[in-house]
Amino acid sequence: MRFSPKGVPELRDLHIEPRGLLHADCIPRGTPPPCPKCGRHGFSLPAEPILDAASLPQDLDLFRLRNFSTVLVVTERFKEVVERHGLDGLTFRELPVR
Repeated sequence: MRFSPKGVPELRDLHIEPRGLLHADCIPRGTPPPCPKCGRHGFSLPAEPILDAASLPQDLDLFRLRNFSTVLVVTERFKEVVERHGLDGLTFRELPVR
């Protein structure tokens, strides 16, 4: 993320791709298929989510989970940029990968 010498630009809404997945161990047994309209599964986010390593994109620093789209996943690099620019309103939590 780079800004011109004129300062920080006005912030815009981002289109954030659904790319990664929660690990299968995080999905309750017997969960019905996702909603055909919105893709939402009918289960709550586990207290200790685990990411599926094979599903994680190597080319993105910010993405959503395909099977839990309200979760945004960022890389350490993205987190450092947010902190360096003093942007607020975000909380970061390290997630294990399996």
